[in-house]
Amino acid sequence: MVHIMLSVRKLVIFMIKMEKACSSLRCDVFCKGKLIGKMEGVNITQWFLKNQYRYTGAFSRFTTTKPELSRSGITVDIIFRDRKIMAKDAAIGWIRGPNKNGTFLAKSIEYSEI
Repeated sequence: MVHIMLSVRKLVIFMIKMEKACSSLRCDVFCKGKLIGKMEGVNITQWFLKNQYRYTGAFSRFTTTKPELSRSGITVDIIFRDRKIMAKDAAIGWIRGPNKNGTFLAKSIEYSEI
């Protein structure tokens, strides 16, 4: 008697799917609960990647009241006032040039009444 054993291999497919996109002409930027400046030309995209959501974005200009906070690596909250949403804990990836344009990666998007 011969037993045939079938092994089933799991095929893992990493699916990248763009879910939603949002943009705003002007957003408020908060750091540790205090308003530190404004961002202009902000776009954010919600992606579904490896069984979790990612929120990536870009901006065309970042102006602050404190020049030391206008740098890469800071964590801020970006409030889209016209959409009533907030990009929570957005880490600024890079800021380039005199216009201070750059990118960010947010941990979540939440409803905002501010």
